[in-house]
Amino acid sequence: MNILVTGGAGYIGSILVEHFVKKHSVVILDDLSTGKKELINPKATFIHESILNKKQLFKIFSQYKFDLVIHLAAKTVVSESVKKPKLYHQHNVMGTENILLAMQKTNVKKLIFSSSAAVYGMPSKKIIDENINKKPCNPYGISKLKAEEIIKTSNVNYAILRFFNVAGTSKSLKFGMIKDKPTLLIPATNNLILHNQKPVIYGNTYQTKDGTCIRDYVHVEDLIVACEKIIPRLLKNQSGIYNLGSGKGYSVLEIIQLACKINQAKFIYEIKPKRLGDPDILIASIKLAKKQLSWKPKHSLISMIQSDYLFRRKHLK
Repeated sequence: MNILVTGGAGYIGSILVEHFVKKHSVVILDDLSTGKKELINPKATFIHESILNKKQLFKIFSQYKFDLVIHLAAKTVVSESVKKPKLYHQHNVMGTENILLAMQKTNVKKLIFSSSAAVYGMPSKKIIDENINKKPCNPYGISKLKAEEIIKTSNVNYAILRFFNVAGTSKSLKFGMIKDKPTLLIPATNNLILHNQKPVIYGNTYQTKDGTCIRDYVHVEDLIVACEKIIPRLLKNQSGIYNLGSGKGYSVLEIIQLACKINQAKFIYEIKPKRLGDPDILIASIKLAKKQLSWKPKHSLISMIQSDYLFRRKHLK
């Protein structure tokens, strides 16, 4: 297949491209605003362009005649979205509209879209299925839900993937999350340990077993397998929306304790105030993905933490 990966120089995108170039012709489209040059796969064709440039998008789509678009390009930092809601609407909503318009003009009918558990907001249930009421509580989540709605009313066959907390790196350790100050818990904790700084817990008075938030974590390699398993359904013109997580919950304290143990760090952590809008517990129901895609995550929490740590030690310290 001839596949376009938007955001292919980013964390998830670079690992996805590493897998897909083995079997397919891959074009990466990335404006490098958050993507990194060192994550561009040399076996793929790279185009330095923004999804906001309608004219150039149409030229690119006309030239390459894509069979499938995997749309990963987005702004993803919740705290930034609160400060810059217009920026998030522009990139995540209008950018998706531009991709769909280019697809329509060039008769591309297959789309995989990376959404987020942020569309659920603060649900009343601890285990979240795809049909629960969606009430996003920040501009990032709102922008992802709006993008989903636009896709559902388009004329493409789609797979909307609601990622929970993604962690880990590629098996090769060539591709991973390159950020000096990552905001996601596992890379943020590993980063602090590598620099001999205290891991941080934001709030320890939640209604959980140890007072810290419980979240669902999924290995990035398992996400890629889900993407591969979705393609046959798209080729049969079958659309769907899927949670992609582990179906298990781990507390912030458990993550930090395990990271310190794996990395042989002295167990000291710092407690900071709760962040606004953090639910006590968020765990994905992955029954639908198991049933329709025959997919289930294989990587353990230990492998997520360990691979991220090894990647950071190799590339970033």
